[in-house]
Amino acid sequence: MKLFFAALLVCGLAHGQAPYPNRPVTLIAPSTPGSAPDVLSRIVAQQLSEQFGQSVVVANRPGAGTNIGTAAVAHAAPDGYTVLLGSIANTVNPHIMAKVGYRLDELTPVSSVAAAPDVLVVHPSVAAANVREFIALLKAKPGTPAGHAGIGTTPHLSLEMFRLLAGVEVTPVPYQGGGAAQQGILSGQVPFMFSTSIGILPRIRGGQLRGLAVTSSKRIAASPELPTVAESGLADFDVVAWFGLFVPAGTPAPLVERLSEETRKAVAAPEVRKRLIDLGAEPLGSSSKEFAAYVESEFRRWGKLAKDAGIRVE
Repeated sequence: MKLFFAALLVCGLAHGQAPYPNRPVTLIAPSTPGSAPDVLSRIVAQQLSEQFGQSVVVANRPGAGTNIGTAAVAHAAPDGYTVLLGSIANTVNPHIMAKVGYRLDELTPVSSVAAAPDVLVVHPSVAAANVREFIALLKAKPGTPAGHAGIGTTPHLSLEMFRLLAGVEVTPVPYQGGGAAQQGILSGQVPFMFSTSIGILPRIRGGQLRGLAVTSSKRIAASPELPTVAESGLADFDVVAWFGLFVPAGTPAPLVERLSEETRKAVAAPEVRKRLIDLGAEPLGSSSKEFAAYVESEFRRWGKLAKDAGIRVE
């Protein structure tokens, strides 16, 4: 069926039919409103809509650690009208879950969009001003609940790495997306969590949460006062979430290239760059081939970590 759609599209392009896109494009964010993928999707969708002169509509399809939304795109018609805001989770989940509902080769990488570290945040009631003090508290209270945005997300990976390197015993509490996880810690259901910097920095600036450290190897420009986890005592700690656009495999190359060019243009727009940097993210943008090579390298990297750490979800 995908080959059939691809053939029709190529014929249409060759015979000078209406240029792509000639109707609204759906950009699927495989997570809840307020999560990092959702926030990024809306920033990119707004800019692409202006560039295309055609609506790019964000549709949230959360669940199963981004698998539900990802599978929906992987199995959609390869016509360029269903696009995924994918992430590092797409290269992690196949290694730690028995069933994800899609194969990575059912998706074609279009372009990277942004990268962002996680932030270790605690509820204001937690009596710890830095990572060392917090680790001491956790060792005194084994089994402390810890929230994260869902299995296979970078906050989940950051939590697992923190647990192993700090030598603490915690009880992971997975939520359906970053927005739900934020509500969990704000309401006091969990005292701490790792959260992607996109979306969580306003909570820190507003005093609703206390940030202790970022998971990247370097401090971020949006909040330079936050130390890295590595400089706080856990050497070599480095986890960064990346996000990018994907389309169903079989999408004609001219459409993939058009989307890639427009995405790079969107990310490079001054107002978009400023919004991303203010959120604590690094604007990216790459060709389809460059992004495909990066995704493949990440797939190998996280596969090795999942095996070495024994991370598996049944």
